[in-house]
Amino acid sequence: MTALLALFLTLFLAGFLGAVWPQGLMAPDLFLVLALWYAWERPYYLGLPAAFLLGLLQDLLGFGLLGLHATGLLLAAYAFYAASRRLVAGEGLGTIFAFLWAFFAKWFGYFLVAYWLRLDLPPLLPLDFFLEGLFTLPLFLLALRLGGLGKAP
Repeated sequence: MTALLALFLTLFLAGFLGAVWPQGLMAPDLFLVLALWYAWERPYYLGLPAAFLLGLLQDLLGFGLLGLHATGLLLAAYAFYAASRRLVAGEGLGTIFAFLWAFFAKWFGYFLVAYWLRLDLPPLLPLDFFLEGLFTLPLFLLALRLGGLGKAP
């Protein structure tokens, strides 16, 4: 029930941010926050398919390439599980490093799909990556705090 409420909250906030966020500025990836929050409290055999399905939902809502966000979120959840096992993800810096590892894996998944389909890459500046990560990380930490999650997977 909590996961369903979190999904509805994510959909509402994504629509709200889409309306009020400045054009051209990278917005926080709320679906990444939801996928990592879901992966945090569940085993990998439930978290990985959920991340893939969340990515498919994001693809369907964004009218983009079907599978682009699904691949990105799947790789992000996989990297988050891998980093959480090697770091103490319940502590401050361990959680931040696990998030960063998942964030870069998400973008690697995007570029992997773009390379596979031989797409032209849009002009992305390093500042865009930095701003998206900077806006997404506090929301992820807030989601963990509000979820009452004090334990590592």
